[in-house]
Amino acid sequence: MAILAGQTAFYYLAAASVASAILAVTRRNPIHSMLWVLALFLHVAGIFVLAGAEFLAAVQVIVYAGAILVFYLFFLMLLDLPREAAGPPFGAHWPLCAAAGLVFAALAFYAQGPGLLPPAKPMAAGGPSRGSLAAVGMALFNQFALPFEIASLILLAAIVGAVVVARRKTES
Repeated sequence: MAILAGQTAFYYLAAASVASAILAVTRRNPIHSMLWVLALFLHVAGIFVLAGAEFLAAVQVIVYAGAILVFYLFFLMLLDLPREAAGPPFGAHWPLCAAAGLVFAALAFYAQGPGLLPPAKPMAAGGPSRGSLAAVGMALFNQFALPFEIASLILLAAIVGAVVVARRKTES
């Protein structure tokens, strides 16, 4: 019975995540889009909880739903978007984007086949369990230290870009 409840919860969270992502892209009002992105982040955090990665779920809620989403909302409030909101939501390129999305979904379905992914490495007997906070910390500060610093520089560049865009708006 517990397996059925877990599967039901997963399928609900997955369907709600996909629906939230679609609604975030299709809304004309950018604030409504950001609220659907918030729903998406929370449902993805629920999937992390089901997978046993409570730390990633907490990071998902704190960093993405808390910080990044507030940053996006702050950036949207700095921009004046009446002209963009009045136009068509997708423009002329939506068939190409829909085709690219379908190709990506087909490739993701194809990648589930056996033999396409290398076998998982066995865990070390004395090491931290996979997905635990200790394992994430060891991976983050050992083999992924450089990408972590590059991501922080990209976020810094985004913040500086938001300030520059806002400053140009007020000086005009």
